[in-house]
Amino acid sequence: MSGVVFLQGPHGPFFACCARYFSARGIETHKINFNGGDRLFGWAAHQVDYVGGQAGWPEFFAGYLRRNDIRAVIVYGDCRYYHRKARTVCDEMGVSFWACEEGYLRPDFVTLEQGGVNAFSGVDWSRDAIEGYVPHGRSPSIKVGRTFWQRARYAICYYFAVLVYGLRFNHYRHHRPRAWWQEAGCWLRSFYRKGLYRITERNYTKALVQRHGGEFFLFPLQTADDFQIREHSDVHSLEDSIRDVIASFALNAANKDILVIKHHPMDRGFCHYGKFIQRAARDSGVDGRVAYCHDLHLPTLLDHAKGVVTINSTVGISALLHRVPTITLGRALYDIPGMTHQGGLSDFWTEPEPVDMALFRAFRTYLYEQTQLDGSFSKHIDFTVPQMMARMLPSLKAAQASVDDAVSVDDEVLAA
Repeated sequence: MSGVVFLQGPHGPFFACCARYFSARGIETHKINFNGGDRLFGWAAHQVDYVGGQAGWPEFFAGYLRRNDIRAVIVYGDCRYYHRKARTVCDEMGVSFWACEEGYLRPDFVTLEQGGVNAFSGVDWSRDAIEGYVPHGRSPSIKVGRTFWQRARYAICYYFAVLVYGLRFNHYRHHRPRAWWQEAGCWLRSFYRKGLYRITERNYTKALVQRHGGEFFLFPLQTADDFQIREHSDVHSLEDSIRDVIASFALNAANKDILVIKHHPMDRGFCHYGKFIQRAARDSGVDGRVAYCHDLHLPTLLDHAKGVVTINSTVGISALLHRVPTITLGRALYDIPGMTHQGGLSDFWTEPEPVDMALFRAFRTYLYEQTQLDGSFSKHIDFTVPQMMARMLPSLKAAQASVDDAVSVDDEVLAA
């Protein structure tokens, strides 16, 4: 069967397991490595290192697809420079482009879509498509549990390999604006803060619910370098969004309401907004009504929140599941009339639009069956990989059939 090429995957062996599984079933597999971490965790029947600069990548990639009869490309994260350019090349050459990401539904799922994810999704997210969808009856079948330590271990190994092979891949430019030693330092700080917050915030959730249950708005932050913000919103930075949300809250929310800003757990060691939030709240005259927290139990917060403000985080989907009125400040596939607040932020504090739960249940089923695989990238990998192939196989067979038809036509022309 025609070839499949894997580009950068999640930290760890997930893409290698996929390649082995595909190869064992007759699909020609290829892997292109961009740095030592890719090489450490990579596997395929055919591997090649790309050691050129960014400017030469599209031409190299197009040539590789032609020479090796590639019919599908698989990436993790469709907004990285090398993957964005790869998608453009695939579109021009008629090669299917598949993007993986963390699950829209968390924590027991991963996302796999053809064409792109999030705002680049090729799925029809219109209300008519959702309400007209006939479910297949598929249901979740595994609980993943916590993956922090596995992810951390894979990340440490990955960046160590990036360092070891730095000279060979000296033209590589990472999608995050930090050197390997900065990344490692942030992970060490994350370990420390995780233990610290377990102590300092031990009774915070209980106290918040008892004192302000039903009277607080939740603003869950995303990671500072999240492509969701950089590519799918007009927000320049998290600091800008924090300042704007606090200012709007101060002008429009009821005096009894408070705003709870929750730090993203994967950003725990990379940044801290405590002093910035204090200053912004003080400047807006609500310094006693804005709280900043870290590792509080999200489902409990959602059960007692008055509303959720998000740029385009998947926490918004969890909020809708908990029937919490939600507004998005960026572009999100779940920002659909009837589910999310369609007015402005200033109106949201006093008149948030309720969630149409019938529509949301239809949306969640549609989302799950169209885009989600059970499992994760770091645990229960052997359970997830076969689902990935099953999702892609119809497209691969169709691509192979078109190639066979073209060869048959050429043979007939030559015979004539």
